[in-house]
Amino acid sequence: MKNKRGQIGMIMFFSILLIILILGFIGSMVVSIIDIASDEITPIMTDLGMAGTTNMSEVAEYTFTPLNNIVQMLPLLLALAYGFALIFSIIFVMGYSTLSPHPVFIGFYFALMILLIFGAIVISNMYEDIYTGDDDIAVRLQDQAMTSYLTLYSPFILSFIAAIAGVFLFTRTSSDAASGGFDV
Repeated sequence: MKNKRGQIGMIMFFSILLIILILGFIGSMVVSIIDIASDEITPIMTDLGMAGTTNMSEVAEYTFTPLNNIVQMLPLLLALAYGFALIFSIIFVMGYSTLSPHPVFIGFYFALMILLIFGAIVISNMYEDIYTGDDDIAVRLQDQAMTSYLTLYSPFILSFIAAIAGVFLFTRTSSDAASGGFDV
């Protein structure tokens, strides 16, 4: 009766993986929309000309050009954040010392893994439908190579991460979990 938490650790792990996938999907769409808007607004703002004694084109060069440079870096930043979040999910399982379930819960773990794979398939198919189009958002998504790869192949990637996490969860004993796997 020591462990009264139930199996919330496994549920949290799979929830984190699904939330990472959903945030990656939403993030890639938002970055695409911001990139489209930036490509439309920046040339217009840098061609304003003079307004009284103020050169608005020069002011726009100081404001919109650096902002446009930041917007152009957003796909790379999103891809790095997405990749690091997936790596962190494995570190979460390795470092979470109280997450040492009884081996009888491996069936529950596989059931959660199957639900995660179904969720990843749905999101991957939604992303692929948008990705294979020929509109502006599809072109921007095709420019985001790493994020698109991670999202399109998310069923395999997330099942691989879940399998590795399952090995870490169910192969260590409670004494290994308490010491972090190191002999003290």
